[in-house]
Amino acid sequence: MKQQSTIVLQQSDEELSEIACFLSFFADELKLGICPEQAFTYALSKYNGFLKPHFMIAVRQLFVGALPLKQILKDLALSLNNLNSRYLLQLTCKFLEKDSIEAGKVLLSMVRALEENNNLIKKRNHFLRAKNLKTKILSLGTSLVMGYIAALTPLFSMLFLLRQQNVSELTNNLAFNPLSFWPAFVGFFFIGIFTAYQLTEFTDGESSWSMLILSAMIFFIIFLLTQSLLKILIW
Repeated sequence: MKQQSTIVLQQSDEELSEIACFLSFFADELKLGICPEQAFTYALSKYNGFLKPHFMIAVRQLFVGALPLKQILKDLALSLNNLNSRYLLQLTCKFLEKDSIEAGKVLLSMVRALEENNNLIKKRNHFLRAKNLKTKILSLGTSLVMGYIAALTPLFSMLFLLRQQNVSELTNNLAFNPLSFWPAFVGFFFIGIFTAYQLTEFTDGESSWSMLILSAMIFFIIFLLTQSLLKILIW
């Protein structure tokens, strides 16, 4: 669900970028002092983005349907998904109430401000993606370490008994029974998955529940692999 919403947002941002691109061409033509209708047509000849079919329909309405340019821009705004794109076209209609040169200057300054804002948003998104990646690595790394430590718990117990020189208890522990250390296993397990869940919850990345499940899987895999290796090397 979150992935679909991310795709929709990306498409919406692309739409806004395309509108800004076309309006920059439109503003350049207006600054030359030609009438808005001709400026709109000349701008379309320079624009080759994915919204060109929409603008082609607008041009046909302009010359064949003899509709005023302001009405065409309002209709075009209603066909767009991005609210900022709609607002941008509606502002353009108001700018056309000025003379062409002045309208071109105001429109061009607005488009440049929008492009600067988009660049800042892209930098922010890049930073967030990098942070989300670090969070995932830290989350999964925590589960990996917790699984490893949980598997080594019996070994730590044996080392403690060796230090206490309790040979009889050490002999009993050589017949390793995982159920004897279930409190430590459960404790390390919940530390691993809870850390992964909380870290992911603080970011705008992947679903926290999916990271929790993935962390649990890594914990069990590392635990079983380490346990098997210890049985081969020690028990």
